[in-house]
Amino acid sequence: MKKIKLIKYLAFSFLLVGMWSCDEIFDDAQPSTQISVSDALETEAGVNGVRSSMYAKILGSFDMTTEYMVGPGALADETFNRPGSTRFNALNNSVSTSGTAHISPFGGAYELIQDANLIINSIPDGVLDDATRDQYRGEALALRAWAYHTLVRALGYEPGNFSNGPTSGFNLGVMLRTDATLDLADAEPVARNTVDEVYAQIRADLASAITLLTASSTGAVTSRNGFATMEFAMAMQARVELYAGEWAAASTAAQAAITASGLTLVSDSAAIGTMFAMANPEALFEIKVNASTEAIAGGNTNSGLAAYTSDQWVAQVPTNYVLDLYDPADNRLQGWYNDCIAQQTSGATANGCATINDEGFSVTKWNGYKGNFVDDIPYFRIAELYLIQAEAAAKSGGIAAGVGPLNTLRAARGLGPVAAGDFANITAFEDEILNERTRELVVEGHRFWDLKRLGRDIPSGVSADLKMRSDSFRILAPFGTTLQNVNPLLVENPEYEVSE
Repeated sequence: MKKIKLIKYLAFSFLLVGMWSCDEIFDDAQPSTQISVSDALETEAGVNGVRSSMYAKILGSFDMTTEYMVGPGALADETFNRPGSTRFNALNNSVSTSGTAHISPFGGAYELIQDANLIINSIPDGVLDDATRDQYRGEALALRAWAYHTLVRALGYEPGNFSNGPTSGFNLGVMLRTDATLDLADAEPVARNTVDEVYAQIRADLASAITLLTASSTGAVTSRNGFATMEFAMAMQARVELYAGEWAAASTAAQAAITASGLTLVSDSAAIGTMFAMANPEALFEIKVNASTEAIAGGNTNSGLAAYTSDQWVAQVPTNYVLDLYDPADNRLQGWYNDCIAQQTSGATANGCATINDEGFSVTKWNGYKGNFVDDIPYFRIAELYLIQAEAAAKSGGIAAGVGPLNTLRAARGLGPVAAGDFANITAFEDEILNERTRELVVEGHRFWDLKRLGRDIPSGVSADLKMRSDSFRILAPFGTTLQNVNPLLVENPEYEVSE
């Protein structure tokens, strides 16, 4: 009985936190602790508040911002601690037995899902006009799908990879909650769904999101950024099918999203260098941040993306593995890296970056260009779609089918083409795609997940040692004893200690 009461309390606490974050929208509201969700959704202002809360759950969550973007590279081989810094030290050295726990977005993702569920299911008829209601529901469905995919890749194996770990055939994903928690009685414990069930829900959400967002997709996608767009939902279809190993579907979805977006890759060398110092011209979904009033993960100077990578602490700097991947003519090398003394405004006075990479560089994608260590955060760029298409087309139709989209990206970044004959087999081409994904998507939240979905070992980046074997139980994050204690239906991931 205590377990069930506690999980109800936690769920209701998350619900109240969501309401506190938007109580300013009520002109004559009751105290925020007395506002019921059903009352909030009875007014247009209340619905807009829940919508704002949904996006604020992303911005205010460390595991959905800085940890989401920088953590997967720190856990793999993209970045390593500058001497004197401790931020992500556990990820760099893989000292914990808890595997990917530090980059599992459990709390932040489920808080986002709660707000999304409210918008999807609980807006009474007549509160919004039909077009606005459809747009809001479409945004919520797209973000719910994104949140569930972010969760399931951390806590489960990808479809078809259920024998990758120590327990053959282990196919559990995460708990699906598609109804809003309006009352304590709704917060009953639920069991984990299978990975295939989670992917089915993600696919259904994305398909519905695209249908609902079609009417609001007029105008350039960059002008609609700040909110989830139809093009973002289409792009997520491509990413999800890539993770699922559905190569033909991933290739088709990537091309559809590229076409729908109307975006082109930035190709001017100077523009490549500044594309992360403005509203990103390649973004299909970008969180907009007010540098004066909003804080990334609750505190820009301590927890923001720029503070972790290029400014303030300069905590995580690129490894030689990363920098050695670039051709000297690659415009990304010139645009996205800089001497870490030139970028650093406080902390150590010596260029400790030179102990991690030969050039003494920091990675400057996140550069605090809006002031107060604040950047807008693009969660999906068109460049990723070309990489998805290249990998998926090669695996479904042969290497020759994959070099086209790969060369489109290479040309935009100032490099010459590659030919199908340059690769001995599909594994060699996959190796090149992984390298290109690192060159293009460094500190954008992909490296560890790419290696995991492809069944690769996790290398160090600064030594010849491995951090994790591909079949290690630590490839999956644990749910942990706290959640096990409050949810008697929860099955822990293999080989993690189960609470008594």
